[in-house]
Amino acid sequence: MKPTLLLCLILFGANLFAQFSSKQIDSVLQYAMSKFNVAGVAVAIVKDGKIIHEKGYGVRSITSKLPVDEHTNFQIASNSKAFTTAALSILIDEGKLNWKDKVRT
Repeated sequence: MKPTLLLCLILFGANLFAQFSSKQIDSVLQYAMSKFNVAGVAVAIVKDGKIIHEKGYGVRSITSKLPVDEHTNFQIASNSKAFTTAALSILIDEGKLNWKDKVRT
């Protein structure tokens, strides 16, 4: 499994993670970080419009050793395309858009 896929599972698996305790979420993220050799990650889990878990794990940079917190910004590169598609899918499910609508709509 690639780190990007793991990120998507974490982001879109909020209902699954909402059932975990903070300790269990910490454990899953620590495992994932070691498995994929990731220096740091910031996570927020939102359920029913409320933040139920937000925390930084690891470091921002292996050279600076500054810790990641819930406010750390990361460059997400091409992942913004997946976020846009997910947001559009939600709007389509809600009947606010159609897949065949023009961009200007």
